[in-house]
Parts: sequence; structure tokens; C-alpha cells
Amino acid sequence: MEYREAVQCGIRVPSIGLGTWAFGSDAWWGHQDDRRSWEVLDEALSRAVNLVDTAPVYGRGHSEEVIGEFIAHHRCRDRVILATKTGLKWREKDPRIFHDLSPRRMREEFDQSRRRLRTDYFDIYQVHWPDSDTPIEATAEQMRQFYEKGQIRAVGVSNYSAVQMETFMTECPLHFLQPPYNMFRREIESELLPFCREKGIAVLAYAPLHSGILTGKFFFDRVKIPNDILRRKHRDLREPRAGVNKETLSRLRSIARDQEKSLGQLVLQWTAAQEGITSVLTGARSRVQMRENALSQAGTLSPAVLAQIREILEERDRKLAEHDA
Repeated sequence: MEYREAVQCGIRVPSIGLGTWAFGSDAWWGHQDDRRSWEVLDEALSRAVNLVDTAPVYGRGHSEEVIGEFIAHHRCRDRVILATKTGLKWREKDPRIFHDLSPRRMREEFDQSRRRLRTDYFDIYQVHWPDSDTPIEATAEQMRQFYEKGQIRAVGVSNYSAVQMETFMTECPLHFLQPPYNMFRREIESELLPFCREKGIAVLAYAPLHSGILTGKFFFDRVKIPNDILRRKHRDLREPRAGVNKETLSRLRSIARDQEKSLGQLVLQWTAAQEGITSVLTGARSRVQMRENALSQAGTLSPAVLAQIREILEERDRKLAEHDA
């Protein structure tokens, strides 16, 4: 496993990290057995995938609890780069999620996450989403207090624009950005990645498999589209996009076979190879999936293969633009 350093804070992270939204076992991703989640964590650590990313809102605390119990049982806190988030809250018997980055709420949430994760500190603490009701400067000031007290080793934001990060950085150091990024969602290449390279901000890319769509399983393996919130009505699984996507993935699958990888492994390897990407956060529901994700980093993709993939993706973009015109 390749490790890459976040230069501003000195934390070295693997090129593949573990995202744990599915551990929440909620309506977003569907049911997940806690025992399977423990198996995924065990497999991840055995494969040197020691970056574990979670959030309070994943299962309304359940993902953090599962991870905290695993870490306590195996006494492995010193082996884990633990990342969690702040800024989203919920109410009992209310399906809605609310933004709240008021300093008081941030302090409450911080303590709740520490209890669930059974730790005194977080390696990476991230603002989950901006909150339109709270000035970014106030959020940054509270994050700076966590950082200066030694309660967190590094400061991160997720789903922020470059302008929002600029404002944040007037009040607090910023070490990590966590944006969505994958072959079908490459918007960050135009502004965010250049900004982060210029400022020395490490990038943790989430959703690299595009909710499983980029594995090809819904197109080639006759896997039924799950009835969860994220995928049951996903536009990339519906026409006219579905046909274009299937053709694109078919061409990419041929490249994957030449590289002796699965399609999913090729996607993860390509994502981790993009300039400015520090680590790729990918979910897993089983040991097998975790093992496949970790092995995606074996070997390298040649410049010629990278160029061929880029050409295929740009052709997809053109076809979808024609459909949308």
C-alpha cells in the first residue's frame, strides 16, 4: 500500500481509505450487519488500509459506535487514522437531517463523537457541509480551538468551494478537503484540485465508485438496483444516461482485463493516480470487497493507459451533452 503525506500536518495516509457510511445500516445504504462491518475493519487493517472515515450522521451515530467498539475490543487505536465530521444533526422520530455549525453544537457533537468512538482525540476532524446560518469564520474559529488544544491532529472540510476554503483559512489552518470525485463526476478538476495543490491541502476523494455504479455490476452482473435512497432513482442508472454509461463501462472493462484487474479496481487505481488526490475513500460491505479495493493499488497505470481512459471519459461527456442539449 502506498502512503502519501499531508504536507501541512505530517499525517501519512494510504492511497486507499475506508469510508463507513454503510456501517450506519440506515435507509441511505440499506441494512448492514455489524459483524460484517467488523470483518471489513479487520481486513482493512490487515491490508494496511488504516484511514477510517466516518461521521455522526451515518446511521445517526451507529457507524461511529461500530467503529468505536471495534477499536476498543482490538485495542488498535494507535493503528488507526481516525477521521470523523461535524455539522449535521437530527431529531428523534424525524427523518430529516439539519445543518448546525453553531460553536455550541460543534462542541456537543465533538464530545458525542468521542464517546461513541471511544477516543480522546481525532486524527482528522472535518466540517461535513457548510451551514448557511453560521458564518464560516465562526466555524473555523471553533475548529481552530479544537486544533490548538490538541484534541485533533488535523483540520478538514468536506463539500466546500474554493471561496469557502479561502474564508475558512483566514481563521484556521486547513489540512484536508473531502470532495466527491470519480470518473463520472470530475468537476473538482477545474478549480478545487488546482486550489488545493497551490495551498498544500490534501484531498480525500469520496464516492470514487459512484455508489457502486462504476463497478459495472448493475449493467453486466444482473445485480438488482437496491431500493435505498442513494441508488433506487439514480439518474446514471436511468435512460438516456444508462445506455451511454454502459457503453463507457464496457470499454473501460476491456482495459481492466488487459491490466488484470476488475473494473472496480481499475476505477480506484485511476482515481488514486490523478494529480492532487491524496487518498480515495471507498466503502466495503465484506472482506472480499475490502480486499479487492486494497489490491486495486497494486502496480501502476502507464501514461498511455491513463490517456486512453481520459479519452473514453471525455467521449462520454460529449454524448451526454448531446442528450441534454
